[in-house]
Amino acid sequence: MATVLAQLENERGNLASVITAALAAAVVVGSAVLWIGIPLLGLWLAGRLTTTAEGFLFATLGGIPLAMVAFGWVLYRVNDLYLRSRGPEPEAERGHSAWLVSVSDERGRSRRERAPRRLIDLAMTVSLTVALVAMVIWFFFLSEMWLVNPL
Repeated sequence: MATVLAQLENERGNLASVITAALAAAVVVGSAVLWIGIPLLGLWLAGRLTTTAEGFLFATLGGIPLAMVAFGWVLYRVNDLYLRSRGPEPEAERGHSAWLVSVSDERGRSRRERAPRRLIDLAMTVSLTVALVAMVIWFFFLSEMWLVNPL
């Protein structure tokens, strides 16, 4: 992959656009897999592989976070390849992160111009929000075990 990226630096053409788009799609889909796919797969696997409640608890509390950390590292590497395939950033984008600036210091527009949102930040935020909303909907409306009595 490094030789492909080196070739992209020399000739930015259709191949560079295709590879950059594929890496961007991998970051977006990987973010959804990180927050939705891995926990669901981990719960399903723990249910299939364990026979006791304690075993299920230990398998999920130990396995799912470790799998998420490992997949997060892979996703970080894919994002690094994506950033390198886009080419060098303009000088204006290399400023401080937006969260380092006080709200009273600058207006939102100038903060965004100084430090625009990265693809991985946006993908992780959206996928985490979707996962949390899905979990709340399932817990309160679709689960068969009622811990809370809805109206």
